[in-house]
Amino acid sequence: MGTSTSSMGAGSGVSFDPPWLSGAEDGIDSSHADKPISPSVVPDEADAHGSEGNQTTPPPETGPTVAPPGRYQEARRALTGFVRSGSGSDLKRGLSSFIKKGMGGSAKAANRMRTSAVAASSLGGFLAAARDGTDPGINAWVDSVKQRGLSAGDAALEVVQKLVPTGGSIDEESAKHAMNQAIAHLYEVDPNADIFDLADDQIANVMSYTVAFDVYNRVQLELGRVFEKLKYAPRVIQERLAQVLDYIMVVVNRSFENVRAGSEPRSMREIATSALQDALTVFTES
Repeated sequence: MGTSTSSMGAGSGVSFDPPWLSGAEDGIDSSHADKPISPSVVPDEADAHGSEGNQTTPPPETGPTVAPPGRYQEARRALTGFVRSGSGSDLKRGLSSFIKKGMGGSAKAANRMRTSAVAASSLGGFLAAARDGTDPGINAWVDSVKQRGLSAGDAALEVVQKLVPTGGSIDEESAKHAMNQAIAHLYEVDPNADIFDLADDQIANVMSYTVAFDVYNRVQLELGRVFEKLKYAPRVIQERLAQVLDYIMVVVNRSFENVRAGSEPRSMREIATSALQDALTVFTES
């Protein structure tokens, strides 16, 4: 599902928020995360979970502060059924349980995954600064990258390395990987994109992809062995994983469109944080 290792998942009886979380994003350069991004235009008709310019209101922080026994049991059962059948309802039920019981609900999950929003907004702000030429340090760095004649993929790796030069925590490494995946996905859907001259909508897409891949990678980290232990042909497993990613992408992209809708620009940090919360809430309602 995108990383080289899998996990049995976090156990029960431990805090939903690990002790390193308070400093999990310290290794990410977020100096441009508060740059504004222009609003998007969404269709007149409301989508399944909100109307234009509004996002789902997050539920209050309630419930236990430590994970319950069998926190991922229902999610694993539903996703096992999904692998066998390809049923979209099993997939949605599995992700819903993963967020609600496994991560303590959408509000706790959003807090647990806040590094994802920091990564997305930091990447978006950096790309906007590179395009606008507003930061002399970034300008000099972009010139050096261009002078070396790097390929699109190598340039993307340089961007991510500049934003997360050291990494360290699980969250930072996951965010770093998601940024790489997001830029690669941008080139898949838009081969002619210039990473140093992206429009606001393209930047918003990269931010959305970053959050979506980080959610996808989080599912792997906690539930990866669901897919490994079943005796199915690799082709079937890859098809199912593609379905998981497609579903997550659709929900997260829609959330970004919703929170960007309106008449005034908002900061990338605010957009990413609100979209992450909105998407996680939608997953629990599926």
